Amino acid sequence: MTPEDLLVEADRCVKCGLCLTVCPTYRLLASEADSPRGRISLIQALAKSEIDLHSHVELHLDRCLNCRACEAACPSGVKYGSLLDASRATITSEHRKKPLLKQLLHQLSHNDRLNNWIRLYHMARKSGSLALLRKLPVKRFRQLLAMAEQLPRTPVNRTGFYPSTKPTGKKVQLFTGCIGSKIDDNLVQNAIQLLSGLGYAVDIPASTGCCGAMHRHNGFIREAGQQCDAIRAQTGKSNAQNLITLATACHLELAEQQASRLPLISISDFLLQLPDREMPELAPLPIRATLHRPCSSRDSTDWQILNKIPQLELVELAENELCCGAAGSYLLTQPEISNQLGEIKLNHLKANGAKILITSSTGCAMQFRQQIRQAGLDIDVYHPIELIHQQWHRAGVATEQPVSRA
Repeated sequence: MTPEDLLVEADRCVKCGLCLTVCPTYRLLASEADSPRGRISLIQALAKSEIDLHSHVELHLDRCLNCRACEAACPSGVKYGSLLDASRATITSEHRKKPLLKQLLHQLSHNDRLNNWIRLYHMARKSGSLALLRKLPVKRFRQLLAMAEQLPRTPVNRTGFYPSTKPTGKKVQLFTGCIGSKIDDNLVQNAIQLLSGLGYAVDIPASTGCCGAMHRHNGFIREAGQQCDAIRAQTGKSNAQNLITLATACHLELAEQQASRLPLISISDFLLQLPDREMPELAPLPIRATLHRPCSSRDSTDWQILNKIPQLELVELAENELCCGAAGSYLLTQPEISNQLGEIKLNHLKANGAKILITSSTGCAMQFRQQIRQAGLDIDVYHPIELIHQQWHRAGVATEQPVSRA
């Protein structure tokens, strides 16, 4: 988005204020500068060189979660998310380079580098040095260490080709992402087993990496573009039926950037499109579960796929329209606001009495696990497909087999 395009889009905002009631940061901070229309005013002023970064404009833009709830409320259809990304890109390219954040995202978004950090983290844990690091007076660093507790115990690499258990000749490609491929390794294994059991060979190319969303939303547009270009090149060479996504934020990024040459589909949508005769038989689950809808997929079909589980009592989490505070890297860059929003969600979770929380977002799942652990609650966090896989096995249709490559 050029500066001229940015101003044209920003000028479509009539400052009506309908966005205020749906904005999480405005709700918490009650500051006009931390509302969508306030930020748009700052973006306009910055683009016209009427203010500079020393006027705290960067602070207010960085506080935005980019949940885009304001876009749904806007009668003018202002593309707020695009405005924010373009403004952050201008700031990082022309003013503040943010080398530490850039390097952190660089490490987190590459599977081999992330595996190296998993090794170092557990070495530090065994040596006792983590206890010293947790005493450092840097909230963002302490938050990073807290989230790192969700890392797998050993490095993970699930790339490869997994044959179907049936001679159907069908093949799909599975997009596992970067952090999600480690944090959600159980989900990745479940998805492979489920798809192969339904007659689909599963391909996870060695070049599979980050979708670029974290880079884009932090202003590193060039790096985000490189990630998307790599995915286009890789999917363009594939003869798979679909590129199947597991995490909603990755799916949204790939869809909006048209980063896949294969037809893009979420795993829930993929299962729902199958004929009833091909759907896996699922065992009953007489338990109360609450569904969280991520900002990246408020209209997801998770409810429909979960309703395939007999006797499951499914309820919506209160204020599902409110961001949980994860928002990609936001839980690391703005830990105070992130935790406040997480506590609001946690209170709703306590009130509804559910024993299971279900979400299809990697970041949201990390946020909920952290909040639940800190509160000492006995609530499990699942991706919809983990629950589907669990009940598939309990139905006795599938046998427990380790994931193995061809």
